Amino acid sequence: MHYYYTKYPYLNYNYRDTDGWHKMFSIPPEMLATEFEKIFHQPPKSFFDCGAATGVIVRRAQRLGMDAWGIDVKKYPYMDTEELFKSGKIQIKSILDCDPIHADIVYCNGTLTYFTESELPRVLDKFKIAKSLFAIHNTTEDVVAARQNGDELTTCSKPRLIKPREWWMETFNKNGFASKYINSLQCFCAIPQR
Repeated sequence: MHYYYTKYPYLNYNYRDTDGWHKMFSIPPEMLATEFEKIFHQPPKSFFDCGAATGVIVRRAQRLGMDAWGIDVKKYPYMDTEELFKSGKIQIKSILDCDPIHADIVYCNGTLTYFTESELPRVLDKFKIAKSLFAIHNTTEDVVAARQNGDELTTCSKPRLIKPREWWMETFNKNGFASKYINSLQCFCAIPQR
């Protein structure tokens, strides 16, 4: 079984990109909402997906009753969520071109690894008025574990910011977030400190 299936068993779905069909691994918004309630003692009302891809997660968050929207830097060639793009609930743009994001939950599924170390503080600044940031992405520990399992963690040809888990925790902390790693979700949770 591929390393991704063991690390992110909660939700996976197929999507088509310009080079063919792939599988996306994600955390369902239901699980993020449960974690949010543990922290803030109230259900989340709004959800922002930074790197929304085909919009599957935005749609699931909407079905939970949240005001959900997102962005991605490109539009995928095949989607059954076209209405999200037509309505403007998902826009094609970079987070660096966005105003600060005001949402209860900000979700980044691998997105932070597509920025350079020098860009990352500007990206994190966009989330400082949000209540919480949940981020999943590969770390150097994942790369080692995947190789031991016979897998390579390559998802695209763009260079990625693959750093140790501790580096990410320190980066969140240096940029004004209290962070922890939630083992049950295999996910970073960063709360802006005001």
